[in-house]
Formats: sequence, C-alpha cells, structure tokens
Amino acid sequence: MERASTRPRRRKALVWFLSACVVWTLAVVIRAAFALLAQDAAPPEEAVERRAAMHHDQHRPDLRFYVPTYARTQQDGTSVLRYRVGNSGDSSVADFLRTYDITAEPRRTGPSEETYVDRFDGVRRTFTVVYAQPADDEGHFDSAARITVRAR
Repeated sequence: MERASTRPRRRKALVWFLSACVVWTLAVVIRAAFALLAQDAAPPEEAVERRAAMHHDQHRPDLRFYVPTYARTQQDGTSVLRYRVGNSGDSSVADFLRTYDITAEPRRTGPSEETYVDRFDGVRRTFTVVYAQPADDEGHFDSAARITVRAR
C-alpha cells in the first residue's frame, strides 16, 4: 500500500522538475537570442570623443582617424583625450590636424611644444602638441609627438 501512495507524489515532483527544466531552457534560449541580436553598446571613450568633437563621424569621411590612448571626462565637464602620432606619411601632426579640421595657427609654448585653439560645432578645443625633439634652427619640428586635446 505504501507504494501506491508515494507514486502520485513522485509524479507530481517529476512534473515540477520537468517544468522547471523547460522554463530554465527557455530562459537560456531567450538570453542567448538577446545577446546575439542586441547591438553592442558604444565604448565610453566614444562618448568622450563625440563630446570633444573628435569622433571620426564628425569629420571628413576619409576613413582616417586616430585612436586616443586616453579618453576621460573630468568632473568639471572637460573632455580630455591623448593621442600619439608618429613622423610618417600615415601618422604625423600635419595629418592629425588635417583629419580633424584644425585650422588654427599654432602658438609656441615651449622649445618642443605648440598649442592650437579652435572651435568646432560649438566646442572650444585646445590642442597641446609636445614633440619628442625640439625644433630645428628654422623652427620646424620633425619628430613624433603626443597630442592632448581639452574640449569644453
């Protein structure tokens, strides 16, 4: 008689177990579908680039752009980006200035440093270019550089 009374409990437990397995499987399938079909969120650096008017979509569609080595927004709302450029046809300060539509005249602020200030889409940008080597006798720089952009 005991066997007859435990069978309905076992069946009920089996039904609940199988139901839980089905629900879990459906949850995993739905989660996987969302993960595969959802678009990736933009990295936070991209938002800083856009705020500073330095995102490649905001400039010439040459498919050229520079990737910042540092991109942060300070507490006062100033966007700070840092770039490293080489001294070649593909990566140079002149190419950087052309790519990001910087037409301001440079102001010499040190033996190996220049500053550019301009406005682009209502954003005031200050570019500080620090060259690896000081200028030659004619005042021309011919070396790699670090560029810091501050935009507000």
